[in-house]
Amino acid sequence: MRITFWFVALFTLAVLTALALAYPLGWVSFFISGYRVDLSANLLILLMILLYGVIYTAHRSISSFMYLPMIARRWRLQQRERVMNENLLNALEQLMTGRFLRSIKSAKQCIDSANALQEIDNSIDTPPKYIPQIKSLAHLIAAESAQSLRDTKTRDFHLQANLSYLLPINNHSGDENLEASLLSAARWALADSDPASALGWLDKLKSGVARRTLALRLRLKADRLANYHLSALETTRLLNKHRAFSEFAAYGLLKSLCLASIDDCRDSNQLVQTWRLFDKAEQTIPEVAIHASNQLIKLGGDLRTALIWINPVWELIRTPTCELREDIRENLVIVLATILKTLGADKHWLAQVEQARALNPRDPYLQYLCALVCMYNGLWGKAQQLMLEASQTLKKTTLKKAAWMSLAELALQREDEASAITYWKKIALTPDF
Repeated sequence: MRITFWFVALFTLAVLTALALAYPLGWVSFFISGYRVDLSANLLILLMILLYGVIYTAHRSISSFMYLPMIARRWRLQQRERVMNENLLNALEQLMTGRFLRSIKSAKQCIDSANALQEIDNSIDTPPKYIPQIKSLAHLIAAESAQSLRDTKTRDFHLQANLSYLLPINNHSGDENLEASLLSAARWALADSDPASALGWLDKLKSGVARRTLALRLRLKADRLANYHLSALETTRLLNKHRAFSEFAAYGLLKSLCLASIDDCRDSNQLVQTWRLFDKAEQTIPEVAIHASNQLIKLGGDLRTALIWINPVWELIRTPTCELREDIRENLVIVLATILKTLGADKHWLAQVEQARALNPRDPYLQYLCALVCMYNGLWGKAQQLMLEASQTLKKTTLKKAAWMSLAELALQREDEASAITYWKKIALTPDF
């Protein structure tokens, strides 16, 4: 279709030209040194058009000839730019395929090409604006390859070169490259088991960048490696808000960090302050509440406070549908027994324990606890009956021995030394596993 239109236009032009030459518009006379030259107006117009075409073509030819050096310089600039981009792509490809030495070599060639392009006179040619970004990426690729080779000297050289180059830059791409460098440096420090350096690099990030998931994951690893458990707990909460973990993984991580924070406490006041830093959901984790109460008892803290801490777990075990593991139930009973023994007779707790045993009559741990509470309140007969039943159903050796010891004490209360000696023999002959 296009060719058809061209032919139509060409024939139309030919017809118009023939008509214009067949019917002259007039004559034009030129007088030059006594001579007269007569030309038709149509021919004069045609000659003027041809003259304009010749002058325009000559001007374009001369201009192109004058611009040949500039065109050659631009061509050389494009070739250098292509070599730089090719070296960067080669370095990245070799890094991903595990050819780390070749990757370092290609990255260095890319950096050399970028330096050569930056040295070009801006008054003659304009180098690409993305050269700083290319150069920074090449340094990062070289440093990453050196890290994979455990060549810390080369890695640190490229990292420092990149940072010294990026810090004076005040633009968006420079900020992103600086963030990438700091995050990479923190990751490498963690790989070298140097949490202090990793935290130092992370502290240089802007507040918005420091709250990204990648930065928070690195900070969590550094805090755990440095045993900064409270700081790691706060970081885990932020990551959990970002949904960086599954629900099960977040629960396990929060529990382990809470337990580690409790173990870090050296006195009861520090333990109370640490407990107040926990969220409500963290305070109701059974293992955390039991461990905190037990630790407070060991540090000589207030037993009433320990009883308040452990109360949510006690409310769970009182329900008929309790699904707590046996080890949690055992630890809860042991801690409660220790607290109630020290506090002495308490009718309120006696009623609570009896009510819980009535709801779960086959639970040996509640039977054992109820027997102990009856002992503390002077109900020797009921305590002996419950303790005897509990000693026959308890599976844990330590609790069995504790039950036999209580039975021996009850026997001594009745002045039945023979029964007490029998229980002591069982304790002595039973292994601890």
